[in-house]
Amino acid sequence: MQYPLHDAWAGLIDDRYALRQMIGRGGMGEVWAADDLVLHRTVAVKLMHTRLTVDEVAQSRFQREVRAAASLNHPCVAAVYDAGWLPTVPPRPFLVMEYVPGHTAAERLRSAPPSTQEAVGWVAGTLEALACAHAAGLVHRDIKPANVMITTDGLVKVMDFGIAHISDGHDKGVTGTGSSVGTAAYMSPEQAQGRPVDARSDLYSTGCMLYELLTGRLPFTGNSPFATAYQHMYEDPPAPRDLGVHLPPHVQAVLTRAMAKSPDDRFADATAMRGALVAHRRHGFAPPQGTTLTGAPPFPEERATRVRRSSRKPRGPRRAALATAALLGAGAVAVTAAAITAAPDATHAEPSTQTSPSPSAGASTEPTAPTVAVPGNLVGKTLAQAEADLAELNLNIALTPRSSSVGTSTVMATIPSAGTRLSRGDTVLLATRTDTDDQAD
Repeated sequence: MQYPLHDAWAGLIDDRYALRQMIGRGGMGEVWAADDLVLHRTVAVKLMHTRLTVDEVAQSRFQREVRAAASLNHPCVAAVYDAGWLPTVPPRPFLVMEYVPGHTAAERLRSAPPSTQEAVGWVAGTLEALACAHAAGLVHRDIKPANVMITTDGLVKVMDFGIAHISDGHDKGVTGTGSSVGTAAYMSPEQAQGRPVDARSDLYSTGCMLYELLTGRLPFTGNSPFATAYQHMYEDPPAPRDLGVHLPPHVQAVLTRAMAKSPDDRFADATAMRGALVAHRRHGFAPPQGTTLTGAPPFPEERATRVRRSSRKPRGPRRAALATAALLGAGAVAVTAAAITAAPDATHAEPSTQTSPSPSAGASTEPTAPTVAVPGNLVGKTLAQAEADLAELNLNIALTPRSSSVGTSTVMATIPSAGTRLSRGDTVLLATRTDTDDQAD
């Protein structure tokens, strides 16, 4: 027997799972507490939002969460019991998981901030789960307090593998290289730039979570996701001691190393990070060069990436805008690759150690590449008109994730802003809306 489901009432799925109460809602779906009528136990049922059932990318992510979580067997990972589709048109997928009584670390942080010992314990449990996931070829890519459950017994359960990268070749085109997926406040520098990620990206996010649990605030708080992403790539978080938080030396050392800008300067794996965090003796590892154990890691921005580029001087405003274009929208987002890969100044050049010879008399230096200004009349035009105007200047376009790609949609904003000088072939990010979007608001 199958009943249609509504937000306000419970139904029965597959003559087995009786939904009792909605206990959570996120970007992908609703989570209900339910009774398993066959095994007589409480379970959690995740239902994809009805509006996403026609979204192929959302469907792929939901199914990947099922496959990723079901492949793991660890006490610190919420277990998957069953999955299927409601016989609606189109079919609506559901996932049956272990019911975890308790609260997320984010909820605990708001209601009763943890002690240093509790925070370390929660992060240690998270690292246990990540060690299991990484060994199975999974990179979570969205570690944050909201995805870590603390049970009533004080145990840790890592949730939500919906955007996990599975290194088996089956998720290309959904979470492939060149797109940024994750949550701005916890996203690693390489993740924000749309570059390839590995297990060390999860360690950076875990470091951000540890920082928040210990200090009660995020390491970076920009006035927009753009600003937050830029800070992750090129700036340093406030030192905990400057916030009035005095940490044990080994905990500060772990925090410093986990949040290193370069993956090579972080821990090799989750097991190594956990071992360093829970040890009660002085640690023998050396933090990255240029870091301190008593304050925030002062990583020079040139070390953010190790890519040699031309000696052309970067343009600050353009670099800041395009380097962070991967983080449009609130929370977990995905953005087209063009916004990052087409921005030559999205990464910093490694400083050259060679001295260029002075030009001989009468010789001319290399001419500066011609630039064009972002037009000041794009806002208010249709997408088709804006695209034509930019094409005349040999500028490419990319759209923000929630923008309409219909040619008659209206341009609401441009990044970078009007008047910014760009090289021909660079990309301008456009935010567009349709009349339908305005009515929906």
